[in-house]
Amino acid sequence: MKSKVSFFLVLFSIFMSAQSGSINVNVFDDFTKKSLTAIIKIEKTQQEFSGVGNITISGIQSGVYTLEIESEGYESGFLNDLNIVPNQNLTFSIGLIKIAKNIDEVIITKKQYKTTAESPLSLRNITSEEVQKNAGSTRDVSKAILSFPGVGSTATFRNDLFIRGGSSAENKFYIDGIEVPIINHFQTQGASGGPRGIITIDFIKDVDFYSGAFPASRNGALSSLFEFNLKQARKDKLGYKAVVGLDDMQLMADGPLSKDQSWTGLFSVRKSNLQLLFKAIGLPFLPSYYDGTFKVSKKFNSGDELFFLGLGAKDSFKFNENADPTLANLTLIDQLPVSPQWNYTVGAGYRHLAENGNWLLTLSRNMLDNQAVKYYRNIETPQNLLYDYKSQESENKIRFDRNFTWADYQFSTGTNINFSKYYNNSTIKNVTQNAVNFDDVLSEINVFQYGVYAQTAKKFFADQLQLSAGIRFDASDYNENTQNPLDQFSPRFSLSYKINPQFAVNFNTGIYYQLPSYTALGFMKNGSLSNKNTLSYVRNSHLVGGVEYNGKNNLRLTVEGYYKKYKNYPFSLRNQISLANVGANFGVVGNEPVDSRGFGETFGIEFLAQKRTVNNFYGIMAYTFGYSKFSNAAGTLLPSSWDSRHIVAITAGKYLNRNWNLGARFRMQSGLPETPYDLQRSSLVNIWNIANGPLQDFSLLNSMRGNLSHQLDLRAEKKWVFKKWQFTAYLDIVNAYGSKNPSRLPVVNLQRDANNNGIVANPTDPQDQQYYLLETGDSDRSTPIPYFGFIFEF
Repeated sequence: MKSKVSFFLVLFSIFMSAQSGSINVNVFDDFTKKSLTAIIKIEKTQQEFSGVGNITISGIQSGVYTLEIESEGYESGFLNDLNIVPNQNLTFSIGLIKIAKNIDEVIITKKQYKTTAESPLSLRNITSEEVQKNAGSTRDVSKAILSFPGVGSTATFRNDLFIRGGSSAENKFYIDGIEVPIINHFQTQGASGGPRGIITIDFIKDVDFYSGAFPASRNGALSSLFEFNLKQARKDKLGYKAVVGLDDMQLMADGPLSKDQSWTGLFSVRKSNLQLLFKAIGLPFLPSYYDGTFKVSKKFNSGDELFFLGLGAKDSFKFNENADPTLANLTLIDQLPVSPQWNYTVGAGYRHLAENGNWLLTLSRNMLDNQAVKYYRNIETPQNLLYDYKSQESENKIRFDRNFTWADYQFSTGTNINFSKYYNNSTIKNVTQNAVNFDDVLSEINVFQYGVYAQTAKKFFADQLQLSAGIRFDASDYNENTQNPLDQFSPRFSLSYKINPQFAVNFNTGIYYQLPSYTALGFMKNGSLSNKNTLSYVRNSHLVGGVEYNGKNNLRLTVEGYYKKYKNYPFSLRNQISLANVGANFGVVGNEPVDSRGFGETFGIEFLAQKRTVNNFYGIMAYTFGYSKFSNAAGTLLPSSWDSRHIVAITAGKYLNRNWNLGARFRMQSGLPETPYDLQRSSLVNIWNIANGPLQDFSLLNSMRGNLSHQLDLRAEKKWVFKKWQFTAYLDIVNAYGSKNPSRLPVVNLQRDANNNGIVANPTDPQDQQYYLLETGDSDRSTPIPYFGFIFEF
C-alpha cells in the first residue's frame, strides 16, 4: 500500500513540479526598428533582466504577467497580460518611443496605453489575452472591441460593427502591414460584417483599433482601422495547441523550422461546430465553416526579416428542418438563401533596417467567391428561382513604406498599387420602391488604383508638445471622377500637449477617401456599366478633440468629441436611400444602380475609464452619446440605421486563486432607427411571389425605432498547470438572460392553407389585384448562447 502511495506522490510531483516557462523579448526603437539596450522588470516581483535586442528570461512560474521595459532615452513600455505556459519558450517584441535629446531632467510617465504621434487619440490597443478573457467575445476580436466607446452593433450573433455612426463598409483591416479585406465568415459582400471572425486570436500579439486619426499610410478607412500584429513563433521547439469547443475545433502549431532557428512558423486549421450548436438550441439555420492561417518568417543576422502569411476560409449553409415551426423560424427559412462562400489572402513582406530607419515592401493577393441561391418557398423549380448570384472579387497589391529620421523629425513615406478584377454572372428578381426588376447581370471589369503619402512628426518644448502632419493622394482608372489624384487630396494634422505627466490635450483633423465597393463599380445592365459615369470617391472629413488622464495603478480616463462629414456617398436610385443605411445582414451591398449624391454627418462624445490588470482585477467602462444622419431622396438629413444615441459598456474581470478567472460584460444600446413595412403593397400576389417577404416603405425611411437593446455576457475559466503542458476549461454565456429582440418590426409571413399554400383573399379578381392574407407576430426573444470548450497547450 505504501509503495502505491509513493508511486502516486512521485507521479503527482512529476506533473505538478517545475511549472515554469521562458520568454524572449525583442526590444527595439518603435520607429527605426533597431535593437536597443534595455532592462526588463517583471511586475509584482523584484526580478530584473538586461540585454541588447533579444533578452531571454528563464524559469518564470506559469501564470499571467505584465513586463515593464526601460531603455535610456526612451519612454517605458509594457507587455501586458503575458500568459506563461509550462515548458514553452515564447517570443514577444516591443517598440519603445524615443524622448527628446534636450531634456535635462524629465519625469517619464509610465504609460500603459498606446498612442502615436499621428494618432494621439481615437486609438485603443487590445492584447490577445484581453480578447480571450473578455466575456462574450468568444475569442473573437470584433466582439471584444464592443467594450470600447464609439462601437455599436446589430444582431448579437454578427460582427456588424458601426463605428462613430458609420456603416460596416467603412472599416479596414491589416495584418502585419498586409491589407486583409475579408476577416469574417459569411461576410456581407460590399461591407465587412459576418457572424464569426476568421483570424486566429492565439496568433495575435495585439490589435491597434483606430476609430479616427488614421495614419497617412493607410488608405480607404472612413470609420475605423484595425492593425493586427501577429506574435513571433517560439524558437526552442515546435509547440502545439488544441481548442475543442462547442462552436469550433482548432489545431495550432508554432516553432522553429530550421536548425539555426532563423526560420519560424505559425500554423492553424479550424473546423466549425456551430451547426451542431445552432441545431441543439433550435435555430433554423445551420452555418458551417473551415479556415486556416499561417505565417512563416526568416530573421537575418542584420535584423532584416522576410515573411510569408496567409489565411482563408470556406463557408457553407443549410436549413434546420427540425427547428420549431414558429412564425419567426419559418420566416427565416423562407427568406434566407443558400450562400456558400470562400476567400483567401496570401502575401509576403521584406523589412530592411536602414541606417536611419527602415523600409517594408509587401506583395499580396486576396480573392472572394460569393454565391447565393434562393427559390420561392425553397421549391427548386425554374419558375420559382428568385435569384442565382455568382460573384468574384480579386486584388493584387504592392505596398512600399519607408520610415526614416532627420534631425529630430520622423518621416514616413510610401506608395501602394492595386490591380483588381470583379466578375458577376447572376440572375436576380427583386422588388424595389417603385418597380419589379429582372436583372440578368454579366459583368467583368478591371480596376487600377494607386496612392502615395508622406507624414512627419516632431516633439517640442521638452516633449510637452507633439505635432504630426501628413498628406495622401489616391486615384483610380474607373472613370473621370476618380482619375485625378488631386481630387482625392487627403491632408491630416495631429496635436498632443502634455499639461503635466498625467494630463494631455489631444486633437486631430483629416480628410479621408474610399472608392465605392466593387459590387457598385461593376453593376452592369443591358451590356453597359450602369454606374460608370455617376460614382466618385466617398469623402469623409474628421474633427476630433479630447482630454486624456493616465493615473496610478494602470488607470486611464479619456473624453473625446468627434464630428464627421460625408460627401459623395453611394445612393440607391431604385430605393431612393443612401447605402450608408444598409449592410447589417447576410447578402450583398451595392449591386444595383447608384450615384454619388448621398451626404451625411455624425457627431458625438465618448467617455472611457480603463484599468489594465492590477491586483488581479481589470475593467473597462465606456459611454457614447452620438448622432448619425444621412440624406434621403429629398436631400434632407434623417437618422441613419446606425443612429444609436446612447451606448453603454461595462466590462470587468478578476483573477482568483487556483487559476480561476471570472469575467462579465453588460452592454446597453438605444434602439436603432427602422423603416416600417408597406404591408398593403407587400401582400399583393405579384409582389410577394418575387419579394418573398415584406417590403420596407422607404418613403418613411427610419421613421421608427427599435427596442432598447441590452445583454449580459458571462465568462468563467479554469487552468490546470502541469510540468510540460497546460489544460484550460472555459464557459462563455452570450446574452445570459435572453434579452428582448432589438428590432420592433413585426415578423410577417403568409397565412397558409392545409397544403401550406398562401391564402389569396380575392382569388376571383384580376391577377394584378389579388393579395394574400398575411400573418404577423412579434420577434422571438434573443436566444442565450452557451459556448464552452477545452484548451490543451504543449
